[in-house]
Amino acid sequence: MYIKKLEIAGFKCFPQDTLMEVELQPGLNILVGENGSGKSAVIDSIRLALGEDEYGRTGINESSFYKPFVSEGPSISASSIEITCTFEAEADKERIAFMPWLNESDDIQLNFIAENKQTPRGYYKRTRWGGISQSSIFEYSLLDTIQCIYLPPLRDAERKLVDVRGSRLSRLLKNLHHEELEVARSNDEKTQLEKKFDGFYTDIRENDELISKANDLIRNQLKAALGVVFSQDVAISFSESDFSKIVESLRLLFFPTWNDDSRIASFRELSENSLGYNNLIYLATILAELAETTRNEGLFRVLLIEEPEAHLHPQLQTRLLKYLESEAKNKNIQIIVTSHSPTLTSAVSLDCISVLSIEGESKRRFTPLAKCALCDSSKAFLNRWLDVTKSILLFSKGVLLVEGIAEAMIVPELARIVLKDKEHLPRSLEEAGISVINMNGIYFKHFFSLFSDVDISTGEPAQGAYLNLKCSGITDNDPAKDVYPLPKEVVEGKNPALQLISKLNANSKNCRLYKNQKTFEYDLAMSGSNMKIMLQAYLDLLTTDGAIRQNYEKLVKKDWSKISDNEKSEKAKKLLQRIEDIGKGFYAQQLAFRLIDNKNFFVPQYIKDAILWVVKKDV
Repeated sequence: MYIKKLEIAGFKCFPQDTLMEVELQPGLNILVGENGSGKSAVIDSIRLALGEDEYGRTGINESSFYKPFVSEGPSISASSIEITCTFEAEADKERIAFMPWLNESDDIQLNFIAENKQTPRGYYKRTRWGGISQSSIFEYSLLDTIQCIYLPPLRDAERKLVDVRGSRLSRLLKNLHHEELEVARSNDEKTQLEKKFDGFYTDIRENDELISKANDLIRNQLKAALGVVFSQDVAISFSESDFSKIVESLRLLFFPTWNDDSRIASFRELSENSLGYNNLIYLATILAELAETTRNEGLFRVLLIEEPEAHLHPQLQTRLLKYLESEAKNKNIQIIVTSHSPTLTSAVSLDCISVLSIEGESKRRFTPLAKCALCDSSKAFLNRWLDVTKSILLFSKGVLLVEGIAEAMIVPELARIVLKDKEHLPRSLEEAGISVINMNGIYFKHFFSLFSDVDISTGEPAQGAYLNLKCSGITDNDPAKDVYPLPKEVVEGKNPALQLISKLNANSKNCRLYKNQKTFEYDLAMSGSNMKIMLQAYLDLLTTDGAIRQNYEKLVKKDWSKISDNEKSEKAKKLLQRIEDIGKGFYAQQLAFRLIDNKNFFVPQYIKDAILWVVKKDV
C-alpha cells in the first residue's frame, strides 16, 4: 500500500480556496523545487494526517494556517486546514484491513481537519476520520498499523543514537527481540541478554577487588555518618538488568574505515565523527528498523526525509540516493524525499522526480516528471543526460538551452548587456533565476518535451503534464560549410532542430527556439564592431610574436564600423579557423572575460530575442 494522492488546502503556503493535489508513486519520490514552493509543507501535511510527531514539528500554531499576502486591507488566515490522503492497496489483505476507510470510489481515504479556533487551553481542534463519514467511529488502532518515520533537514544524528531512553538504536534492538521479550514476560522469565548481563554483573561484583573495595568504603562511610537506624544500604552496580535499560545504555561507536573483523578496530564516540557520516549512520539505523521490525508490522511503511544531502559530498549523495531507491523497491517502503541538490536529482530516474513551482503570488504547481509527455526515446535520453549541470533546470525560474560550451560561457555575459537598460527587468540571468543549460548538441526536442504545452512532433496540445516554466533556445542555422552569409541574407540551414521553430513559436505558450544565420561565433563576429573585441580575445591567447600577431594587431586598430560586410565576412571566416585551432571552449572563456565590463559589444538579434523572451514574465 502507498499514498497515491495528497490533497491539501489552507495549510502553510497552500490557499484554502485552491486545492493542492500531489500525486505520489510507490517506492522513491523526490520532491524538488525552489525555496518556498511547498516541499516541506507537503511533508508536514503527511505527518499531520498520519499523526507522526516524534520531532514535535507538527504542532499546529497560528502560522500553520494559510495567510495571503495583500497590498491593502487586512490579511485573513484560512478558517481551517484540510488534508486528505488517498492510498492505493496493492494486495487484497490491505483493502480488507482498511475497509472502514473506503470512500464512495472504493479508495482507501484518510481525512484530517484542523479548525482555526483555539480552545481555552490554546489548542486547535483536530478531527481525523477514514472513508466518507466524519461522524463514523475512528479506530486509532488501524492508524497505528501505518509506520511513519520522519527525518528533519537539520537532524541531530548523534543525539538520536546515544544511550538515552527512546533512542533509535534501542528501538531497533527492542523490535529485533520483541518476540523473545513477549515469550519471556508471559513465562515470568528473563531474556538471554538479561541472563548474560546478570552473570556478568555477578562476576564483577564478587570477583573484582577494586569494585568490592570501593563498595565497602562507601557503605562504611555512610554507616558511620548516619548510624544503623538512619542509614541506607548502597551497592556499586550497573544499570538495573532489565532488557529496556540494557539496550538504552548501549551506544553506537564508529571507525573511519570498514573492517570485516571489528574486534581489531579502536572504535570511537560519534561526537568525534563528521556530521555527514553520523547522518548516514542514523539513516542506516532507520532503514534497519523499517526493514527488520517484527512488532506491529504495518501494511504500509513510509519514510519522510528532508534534504538528505546535508553535510554529504557529491559521491556520497549519489550512493545514498541510489541505495534509498533500491531499499524502497526491495523492502516495499514508500520513501518521500525533499531536496535542493542537483546531484541527487541526477542520480535517479526521471520517474522518481516531481517538481513544485510557484505560479503568481500564491498558487503552487505540482508536476510529476513521469506524467510529462515524453516519448520513450526522450525519456531515455534525459535519464542519461540530466547530469548535475543540466539538472539545475529543475530548480529554475526559466531555462535557456544552448548547444555548446562556448554559448554557455558567453550568453550570460551577453544577457547583462541586453538587460542593462531594461526597466522593471532583472539585470542578469542569474538575478532572474534563469539557468543556461549546455546540451552539448542539438537535443532541443528532448529538453523542450519537459516544458512544452504542445506536442513537439505535431504542434497539437500536449496530452501529458509539463513544467510550467518558460524555456527558450538558441541554435545554429548550419548552412553548407562553404556558405558565409552576409547580414539579412537568407540561406537554407541543415540543422534538423530548425523544424521545431514554427511548431513551438506559433503554438506553445512556454517554449521558443531562435536561430542565427550560420554559427554562434560567426554571427557574433558579423554584428556591429564585435570583430575588434573578438580579435583582442584571440591575441590574448596567441603565444607567438611573428607575422600572425603583427597582422591581427593591425586588424584590431581598424574602425570596424566602417568595414564592408564582404571584408568582415572574409576576416570572420579566417578568425573562426584560428578559434577552432585554439579550441572553442578555451577561446570562449577569454572572450567572456573581455565582455565582463564591456558595454559596446553588439548582441545579435536572435540572442536578444531568446534572452528577453525567457526573462519577461509575460509571454
